[in-house]
Order: sequence, then C-alpha cells, then structure tokens
Amino acid sequence: MIRDYNVISNKPEIVWVDNKKIDVLRLETEFYRSKYVNCLKLIEQMPNMLLGDMIEDVKDGPGGWGIKASEYVNKGVPMLRGVNIVDGLLSIEDCVYISEEKQKELKRSKVVKDDVLLVVRGSIGIGKSAVYSKSYEANMNAAVVKLTFKNDLVDPYYVSCFFNSRYGRLQTERIANGVNQQNTNLTEVRSNRIPLPSRQIQKYIGDKVRRAEELRDEAIRVKAAADKELEDILEFKKLKESLSTNKNKFSWVQSKKLDSRIDGEFYKKIFNINNEHIGNLDKMGIKALKLKDILKEGSYGILPSSNDYGSGQLGLLRSTNLKEFLIEDSYVIKVPESYYKEKIEVKKGDILLEIKGACYTGAIVEEITDKQIVNGSIYRFSIKEGFNNYYVLAYLLSESGQLQKQQNLANSIISYLSLESIKNLKIPIIPEKKQQIIGDMYKKYVEHVRMSKYLIQQAKQDVENLLEGNLNMSKVDYDSGECR
Repeated sequence: MIRDYNVISNKPEIVWVDNKKIDVLRLETEFYRSKYVNCLKLIEQMPNMLLGDMIEDVKDGPGGWGIKASEYVNKGVPMLRGVNIVDGLLSIEDCVYISEEKQKELKRSKVVKDDVLLVVRGSIGIGKSAVYSKSYEANMNAAVVKLTFKNDLVDPYYVSCFFNSRYGRLQTERIANGVNQQNTNLTEVRSNRIPLPSRQIQKYIGDKVRRAEELRDEAIRVKAAADKELEDILEFKKLKESLSTNKNKFSWVQSKKLDSRIDGEFYKKIFNINNEHIGNLDKMGIKALKLKDILKEGSYGILPSSNDYGSGQLGLLRSTNLKEFLIEDSYVIKVPESYYKEKIEVKKGDILLEIKGACYTGAIVEEITDKQIVNGSIYRFSIKEGFNNYYVLAYLLSESGQLQKQQNLANSIISYLSLESIKNLKIPIIPEKKQQIIGDMYKKYVEHVRMSKYLIQQAKQDVENLLEGNLNMSKVDYDSGECR
C-alpha cells in the first residue's frame, strides 16, 4: 500500500515521503521529521482545510519601520504583542498603547472583535494563539498576525484552541523557519491545515475557552476590588504620596530608631517613609505584629543538586513556580525521594514566600495532587488561627511589604532574606472579620484563575482527543444539551 508518509524508524529517524508531499521550497530534513509527519497524518485523516481557504484576511503587524517605541503612549489603543497572549487567552495587563492618530495610520494591522491572533515570530512562544474579544479596536506588532475568518465557517475559539494544542503547535513549529529566531511569513501561515469537526464539536470546545475567558476576566475584577480594599484600610494612597513627594537625597535617623544595621543603604528615605507609615497605622489602632508573633511554623527549603533534576518523583517548587498568590505547576521539576523532609513539604493553606533574588512574589497552597517540597528560594510557613493567610500574603506583596523586604536585602552580597529578617517583617493587623473579607476576595481570584487554566487545558485535550479518535461524543451531546 502506498502511503504519503511512512515512518520507517524512530532511532535512527528514517521517514519515507511520497513525491506529492514534498514541498520543493522546503527540502530541509527537519521539515519531514517523524513528529511532524505523524501530526499531519492525524490532521489529514479527518475533514480539514488549508487556513488560506478559510479566511477573508490575514495581516501581520508593523515592524520597527512602522512603529517606534518612542511613539507609545500611556493610554490609547492597545498595541498587542506576543507577551499579551498568555495561557491561550488575551491579556492586556502588560500592554503598550498607541494614539488614535497612529491607529488610523496603521489601519492595515487593525484588530477587531473575533479576530484570531497567532504569534509568528520570536525565539519562544511561536504558535501561541488567542481570540480578540474586546468591543474596542486594537493593533499589533510584527510578532503577531491576525486571522479574519469567513462568516460562520468556523468557531474562532475552536481554531485558536487548535493552534494552542500539541498538534497545532507542532504544525506551526514545522512551518516556522530560521535558526536564531523563528519566524513565519504570511504565505506560510496560510499553509496551516485546520481540522474541521462538526460545528457542534467546535462549539463544545470553543465554549470551554469562552468560559475560561469569562472566569479570567472576573478574576481580574475581583483582584482589583481586593487591592482597593487593602489600599483603603491600610491607607496606601498616603504612603504613595509620601514616596512620590520625597526629593531628599539624604536621610536623618534618630539614634533611638537605629537598628542593628549601621549601613546607610538600610536607612534610605523610602524605607524610613514606609516605617513611619506603619507607625502611623499603629496610632490609628492598626497594630503591627512581627511575623514571628503570628507564625505557627515555617522553614527554608533545600537546594538539591541540579544533577538530580528530573530523576525522581518528588515535586520541587521553586520561586519560578510562584506567581502572585498562584502556584504555576504546569512544569514542576522532579527530584529523588531522598530529598524529602517533613518540614519542607507543602501543605494546604501554607504561604510560600520568595526570599531570594527580587523577593517579589508569593503564593498560597490550595490544592495538592502530588507530594511536593520547596527549594531554597522559598520560605514555607503557616500562621496561627485568627489570622488570614491570604490577607498576610497580600500585605507582604503590597508596596509596603515589598519595601520592608527590600530594606532587609540592602547591601547584601547575595540577595537573600535571612531567617531573622523574615521573622521580623511587620504585618499591620486589621480586625479578623475584615481580614476574612479581603482574604476571601483574593481566594476567589485564585479559584477563578485556576478554573480558567483548567478549562483551557481541558479544551486543548479535547482537540488532541479529537485528532486521536478518543473524543467521547456522548459527552459532547450531553454537554450540548442534546441527549442521544
């Protein structure tokens, strides 16, 4: 039987390709590796179309010739970049903006609702995709292309999910070219093949992504409200005003306020202003307790040998796995069980605080699926009853909490918070009921983000199951409200 592709051997890798499947413009062996041809075989075994036949338009954004960094403004039209596509969704939290006038000038790369965005340039992230769902216009830079589909031909959320799936990423990786920085031109973008299941299946998968987007957006709103509550009760606006109006290049410290540290860096004006703010809160009845006063138990992590990374089943959380209240566990290094110690094992409700380097972030342990420990860049601790863990972490991640950590890092040869300095961090203690209200808001934020990521992962798995012939069709019918 003649086949278009035939993988003869995986080691060494030998692939037979029929003449009609050879692209005369792509004769490099990498283009026909077994992982790529197996991906194509799965796509081509079901109804599919070339992307170029499905779209009304495909456009890329301007490069340095069309937009300069000096033309970015503080507010205006969002200028979307590859970094704005996160976990299969569009994020404008880290966005740059252009003026309305520049938007009119760059009308070719205008982005509107339901356009599918695809990252086509960069050393990492090529193939990432998201749907632009905002009601207002945006634009994009040269790392992104927009795909405008013909009316009602496909569900854009399904197509975006396909691009983000394992097989979608394999296809875009195959098409991309370049050694140091991969990039894909518009002709190559059009050459992507898109599997086309029924509209019912597309909607089933697309609805999960839409729900994930709703949850993510709600999470952002909840966190903003929690930040506002924290800011109001701890009067952070006054702190910001004091910091912004500070023009002095010197600090005067009374002898009674000197600490065990005598280096000038420790007494920088911004640190003194923050300490005065904490003192003023105390006068208002918001007493500041040292972390050691509310600490139940805690411990530094350990530093396993990098040679043991990946050679065991014990999860090792590092500061790179922490992201503002959240644990990013999509990639957790595994180490041998011999590194396990009870005092460094993470438990539900623990606070994980980054204490090395920038010492910026932290997270709360919510769900534990496998046994995990922390490495030396994290201080793991729990707090006594009567104190809310989310509130405590929220303060430590606030500007006031960050300034305390920075003060203790000052003049340190290695940016590392000592155990003594961690335990002496001051926490302004508000009434327990108010702690609970604020803490619950941050917890809701975490729950929404986690569920959003879960739905995105589920949708991608559905795409992969579809191509592999393992999608449970009865579940699709049930979830669609059409019982068979």
